[in-house]
Amino acid sequence: MFGEDFNQNHGFVMIPPQDIDDAAVDSEWISMANYGHATVYVMVGDTAGATFAITINEATSSAGAGGQVLTYTNIKSTGQKLVISDTSGTFTIGETITGGSSSLTGELVAIGSNFMLVRNLSGGTTWTTTETLTGGTSSATATLTGTGQDEDILLEKVTAPSSTFTVPAVTFKVYSIEVDAESLTVADGYDHIQVALTDPGAATIAAGCVVLSRPRHRGVPMPATLSTQKYVATSA
Repeated sequence: MFGEDFNQNHGFVMIPPQDIDDAAVDSEWISMANYGHATVYVMVGDTAGATFAITINEATSSAGAGGQVLTYTNIKSTGQKLVISDTSGTFTIGETITGGSSSLTGELVAIGSNFMLVRNLSGGTTWTTTETLTGGTSSATATLTGTGQDEDILLEKVTAPSSTFTVPAVTFKVYSIEVDAESLTVADGYDHIQVALTDPGAATIAAGCVVLSRPRHRGVPMPATLSTQKYVATSA
């Protein structure tokens, strides 16, 4: 029952799964005329050590008229819980922590008496048990006693982006961006958005989905958002 209600009151636009190497990938232009909010999800598989950027564009039509970059100030991504002991010093939220033997890095989002929550930044998610974690700003240290937990936890980026976020070379992560219709340049007729992924320069599997919510009108089915556009593997 809940799933049926969700489907009837939301819109969905996908970014088809593909290797985005050697070609920037743009979603179709998505109309927000009948919706108050959109959540952009970008999912990453294998990255081959490459990074790419996510930009949200806005336009006045489904043809991309007047296209320009939209500023957004929040992004979340799945991270990881690290179990720790023997902490020395005081870690700083937002600093980069580095594993002494694994050389993995992560942004510290939260810390408790025996755990850290981190957004993975480089090297992957397979930290080494018993290695020393060191804060890049605080120089505080802790011993890692448990890894691989809660890799589905959604964590907000501590430092807000401006208009572009660079996805780190970490496999099997999900990134989300919240977009309010009011954040578009509505006064000038901007009511369409597009998700743009840059070329990482190496084999990288990615996909995405835009979930439209807060409909201005109810209906079954909900109002369409793509007009006559067709899904393609690469639309850039």
